[in-house]
Formats: sequence, C-alpha cells, structure tokens
Amino acid sequence: MANDFLDPFQTFYGNAGEELAKGTITFYTDSGLGTPKTMLSGASPYTLDDYGRIRGDLTYEGSATLVIANAAGLTIRQLDDVIASNDGDLGEITIYLRSIAEMVTREALVADQIVRTQGYYTGSRNGGARYKIVAASTGVVDDYLYHQLNNGLQAQLLDLERNKDFLVAGALGDGGSNDTDPMQRVINQGGDIEVAAGFTFMGTNISITLDTRFFGGGAMKQLGASSGDLLQVTSTAVREVKFRSVILDGNQVQGNDGNATVGVVLSAE
Repeated sequence: MANDFLDPFQTFYGNAGEELAKGTITFYTDSGLGTPKTMLSGASPYTLDDYGRIRGDLTYEGSATLVIANAAGLTIRQLDDVIASNDGDLGEITIYLRSIAEMVTREALVADQIVRTQGYYTGSRNGGARYKIVAASTGVVDDYLYHQLNNGLQAQLLDLERNKDFLVAGALGDGGSNDTDPMQRVINQGGDIEVAAGFTFMGTNISITLDTRFFGGGAMKQLGASSGDLLQVTSTAVREVKFRSVILDGNQVQGNDGNATVGVVLSAE
C-alpha cells in the first residue's frame, strides 16, 4: 500500500514504560534486518525527540520490519510486518500482521500483546481487526471472538461493538460462497450489525436469538437452492429485528409460531 505512515505525534516507550528520549526507529525490508527500507519521506533511521516522539511525517510503501531502540542503541522492540499506524499503539506493543493465519502461526506472540490484522484472509484487506493475546482457555474458540493460537494462547477480538461485521468473522461476501457460519457467529451477538456495502453475503437458516438491527448498504441473500429461510427468529426473547439500507433476498425472514404471538418487529428503518 503506497503512502503508509506513522502518526507524527505518537510516543515510543521502553519496556519499563519510559519515554524513549533520543531513541531511534529504523525500518527494514525483512525481519532478518538485512536491508534498510527506502522511506518515501527519506527518514530511516529516525531519531525521536526529547519526549520519545516522532516530530514529522514518516511515509513508506508496503510492509516493513520496525526496530525501536533507545538512545544508547539498545534494541527495545522489533515489530515485523508493520503495515501502517496512526492510532498511537505501535510504540507500545501492537504487532501488525496480514491475516488471521499469520497471527495463529506466530509462535512468538505473548500474553497482553495487541495484534492488528490487515484482513481476515491473506491477500485481503477485508475483515481486519484488533486482538489481544490472552491466556489459554480464556474464551470459547469460534474463529471470531476467540482464535486459538498454535503456541497455546488465544487471540481475543477487541472493540466488539465496532466489529460486529460479517467480514471480521471470516465471511467472503462474494455473492457465491456460503457465509452461513460467519454470519451466524456475528448475529449471535445481537445489537447493531454492519452488512458492509459492496458485499453480498449468502446464508441459510441463520438463527436470531437477540434483538438485532442490521445496517450498512450490503446485501444478505438466501443461499442458492437451499431450503428454509435466510433468517429465522428462534427465541421468544426477540422483540425487534430491523434493517437499515440493507438489501434482502425478498421476504426471507421468518419468526416461529411462538414469536408470531409476541409482536416481533420485522421492518425497515
């Protein structure tokens, strides 16, 4: 990606939380640190100010390995596959990876690190999100809220309200693939769920058990010749299912007999 950048106001810290006054950040083309990366802004290595801050735009193209050092030249942290950052996390413990698969196989991840994925799948910028590395068996692994890592730890999805999005759960939204399972994972959370504009999510017999509101301008369609309905209200606790700017495959939302008697709202906003 051209013109990736680091936030000119972010502060870099040492392992004890100290500001890295006069420390440096250096970019390399690979994790072996063999070849310094050419910066579009012409600054690598870059010397931090008296407060450990970047004081100018640092732009580069593609991914990079970033080495953070203190003023004495001692390496504090090495971050591989840095794509871009403007959220202030990078100077602490955020690691930028391309996909869920890379996160799962990254043996060096440790508890309390923050990982941001570029996309759910390698080669895709769709479904990227932030995760916290947590202890084994913290949550139920469902490939959405929790991912099992090869090193025995788990990755927990952060910012859930912002990431109630089928793409973050692994849906492709290409109008042909079966997205039932990832759609169900997100719908299980209820509340406001984004149906991302420009995508068509195909599913069948997806159960709604909580009040749910869909928004976003994308499409939800019944999968091929599958029998049943796209969405089914299956709990008497549900009182509201609404759609805002979402394209549906006809009237493929059904409530069971129990719900039909309690006034479930199936409507557009």
